[in-house]
Amino acid sequence: MRTILSIFIVSFIFAMVLTPIVILVARRLNLMDDPSERKIHSTPIPRVGGIAIFLSCYIGLSACFFSGTLVTCIILQEPRILWLALGSLLIFGLGLIDDIWRLGYRAKFFFQILAGVIAYAGGLRIDLISFLPDHSLVHIGLSLPATVLWVVLVINAINLIDGLDGLAAGVGFLVCMVLLILCALGDRFVPAAVLAALAGALLGFLVFNSSPASIFMGDSGSYFIGFVIAAVSMMGSFKGQTAASILIPMIALGFPLMETIWSTLRRFIYGQKLFSPDRDHIHHRLVAMGLTQRRAVLILYGITVIMGWLSIAMVYTTDNKTALLLLLFGAGIIIGMRKLGYFDFFRGSSLLTWLGDVADETGLSFERRSFLNFQMAIQNSKDIEEMWKNLSKSLQWLKFDLVELRIDDKNNQNSRFLWWNKQRNEDSDDDWDSFLKRGTLMKMELPLTSNNNTYGTLWLVKDLKREPLSHYTIRRIEHLRRTVIKTIEKFV
Repeated sequence: MRTILSIFIVSFIFAMVLTPIVILVARRLNLMDDPSERKIHSTPIPRVGGIAIFLSCYIGLSACFFSGTLVTCIILQEPRILWLALGSLLIFGLGLIDDIWRLGYRAKFFFQILAGVIAYAGGLRIDLISFLPDHSLVHIGLSLPATVLWVVLVINAINLIDGLDGLAAGVGFLVCMVLLILCALGDRFVPAAVLAALAGALLGFLVFNSSPASIFMGDSGSYFIGFVIAAVSMMGSFKGQTAASILIPMIALGFPLMETIWSTLRRFIYGQKLFSPDRDHIHHRLVAMGLTQRRAVLILYGITVIMGWLSIAMVYTTDNKTALLLLLFGAGIIIGMRKLGYFDFFRGSSLLTWLGDVADETGLSFERRSFLNFQMAIQNSKDIEEMWKNLSKSLQWLKFDLVELRIDDKNNQNSRFLWWNKQRNEDSDDDWDSFLKRGTLMKMELPLTSNNNTYGTLWLVKDLKREPLSHYTIRRIEHLRRTVIKTIEKFV
């Protein structure tokens, strides 16, 4: 344990020394993070603090090689440490390039996946899952995908919470300490040494990154932290060979993982770009509620500590008690998300409306499948007259009162078809002109155009007093218009 403590202290000291140097160099080279609408800071701040974290971590880890202790011998005999170093160097370089020149998300994901493959090749992999019959992912070919997914998920989880001063560094430090305690209790000195080096570097960096921050870690820092935590968590089981070795670090990383998964789901539901940045994350919502940055960060620190204690407790509890802890954990997440207003969309009829739209768009609803029959009949019509009959049937089904179709062919000869639902107006003495003068009519004139070609016009009238507009009527009309155009193109 003396060696582990020495690694932590050396990393901490070097972070305290190197971070001010990195600040000066970043200012001279103009490697600054400028203010913008989606960012909270109001003045340019250096954004390459990951350099100090990276160097401090590896200097601290290298210092143990001069001690000649048992831990040093164990580390030197561990082949996976070289692969961890290779993967972390790649991911740190990716983040640094992104800090300086800004890369697209495709390039980022490619190299993040490559880092996951490197970890897998070096023996840093997920092999066991407890709910499988023999607990093995290797036999069913899922070890590599699971490993890559875990690495990419943790990297982006740490990156995503790097939105407030000291948040990502502090959460990373707390997670490292939880995993370090678990590793020390299990006499797994190699991952403990790596975690001690990273924890010391993060604590030293946090002195300059706390609110008000004088430097940001940038993608180079968040990517490096995420990869190291993901890789170290795969170095061995935290709860025996028959348990899910990744479950304990998943709980310890609960806050950043929850943020990542929810942000992706939220953007999907609201039709936003999945990889576009926004200001609707948990830490942003806490600030929007009136909390200061420092107080919001402290609250999230507290959540991380609770999750850390929960992950430690899971190691020493029975399966039944573990299930109860997970149940309480899930209930706490739901309550917290609701307090932040994230579940407003799921209240009342909003969720049902959204599910209905999804079912209609995918063709799962009965009404959409029924309407598809009309579209197929129109498209399979043998001539214009048959197409008109099928079209008028579909519009009767949609409860329109008047339909007129005009088709212009290549010989400048116009074909006109008209249908008026006089039966629906038997209780009225209205003639044609009187009907069209009603104040409750919805009138739609739809040009039948495609590829700069005009084939005619479809004119529709519906009395909204007699029959309110259905939720999907406008969408059905557009489907009909496109189907009619495709059908007309076969005949003209």
